[in-house]
Amino acid sequence: MRGPRELLGEIREPLTMGIFLAVIQAGFVVAVLYLAVPGALWAQIALVPFIIASTLGIMVWVGLGRDTFRNIAKQQAIQAEGILDIVIESLPHLRHGLTQESAKEVSYLIFAKLEFDAVSITDTEKILSFVGEAENHHQPGSGIKTKATTEALRTGDVQVLNSRWDIGCPYLDCPLHSAIIAPLIIRDRGVGALKLYYSRPKDMGELEEAVAMGLARLLSSQLELSELDTQRQATLAAELRALQAQINPHFLFNSLNTIAMFCRTKPTEARHLVLTFGDFFRRSLQSPEDFITVQEELEHVDCYLQLEKARFGEELELDYDVSPKARNLYIPPLTIQPLAENAIRHGKGDKGRCLHVTTRAWIYNDRLCVEVTDDGTGFEESVLHQINKSGPSQQQGIGLFNVHRRLKAFYGQDFRFDVSSSHGGTSIGFTLPVELCTPEHDFAQTGHKRADVSADTAPRA
Repeated sequence: MRGPRELLGEIREPLTMGIFLAVIQAGFVVAVLYLAVPGALWAQIALVPFIIASTLGIMVWVGLGRDTFRNIAKQQAIQAEGILDIVIESLPHLRHGLTQESAKEVSYLIFAKLEFDAVSITDTEKILSFVGEAENHHQPGSGIKTKATTEALRTGDVQVLNSRWDIGCPYLDCPLHSAIIAPLIIRDRGVGALKLYYSRPKDMGELEEAVAMGLARLLSSQLELSELDTQRQATLAAELRALQAQINPHFLFNSLNTIAMFCRTKPTEARHLVLTFGDFFRRSLQSPEDFITVQEELEHVDCYLQLEKARFGEELELDYDVSPKARNLYIPPLTIQPLAENAIRHGKGDKGRCLHVTTRAWIYNDRLCVEVTDDGTGFEESVLHQINKSGPSQQQGIGLFNVHRRLKAFYGQDFRFDVSSSHGGTSIGFTLPVELCTPEHDFAQTGHKRADVSADTAPRA
């Protein structure tokens, strides 16, 4: 219960305004009366009660007006808060586009947050969801019944319906009497409609129309982001397929030539290399939608390096330094093998030169750190400056370029890509937050999944 101070605070503003306006009004009336009947005593006597009555009347008028505006502002604030909640809570549902499931969840959100008697969402041909009054005969999956919906999709304009006949439902006992239909538009094309109904005759005003239009625009923006994300996923998958297809023909020829040579001199070693060669291609052509463990990626790296080791012999030395905890973390495929390939292709140099390649993976400050180092010829200073300034380009190798591009697309600002080089060798690596590399992390937003793999074995040294 409010105390005296709170009550005084409530009436202070209208009381002050009432007294001020009443004094002005009373003074004006008395002046007129005095000019009309000079010296009239009754006008002076009536002045005090007149001011009191006027003050009370103006107080009531100001108080009612203030309460009316406050109620309107409160209603608008509640609606704004409801719309904000709808936008936030609908994000995960619209992530995969406009479907019956996502439309149903969004319709329930709008129905619960705003004071409409029914809510429906359609695509361009059929009802995707219907919640509220008349849902017994406005069934999801059935065709669109209202001509105004088709008109809204055709013109892109909001349609206001103020009668049952305008709604055009063929069900005689349909309780819906008025509606607003707002189109859902993605890049100038209608993809669906948001329909808000009342089960009572009601003249739809600017407030209801603004709510419907604002909601439709917000939902359209989310659907457009979902479509762009789908296109991004397709681009990432295409880039990985392109990377998988970029198996160096020289590497293929040299590996087969090495195997053929070992068939004559070391049959057992040749058999081992054939199995390694097949394993390398099997891993290279795995599904681009799967995330794999660091362990699996290192096994793929090892297949490649073993084939190169057979070719170069003692001129190539291999080493691994991988922490056990790092092995079970998840990364996109083909993110370490291209770095190892880059180390040999650009670091080996002339025949007879010995090259030492080390592959490392560890955890530091809650980040997964991966690095491939060599003691080869190194990058030229101008090339190194360009890489560190704007990232690798295709001139430095399609593999290195695609690794950087895909990691940036998946992890955004959360990943770091580091290249250092001198005449004593090159180090190329990246770091990722550990929390984004665990099985618990939800990568559903990217459309990718994690492979169900075992990480029991270590790379062959």
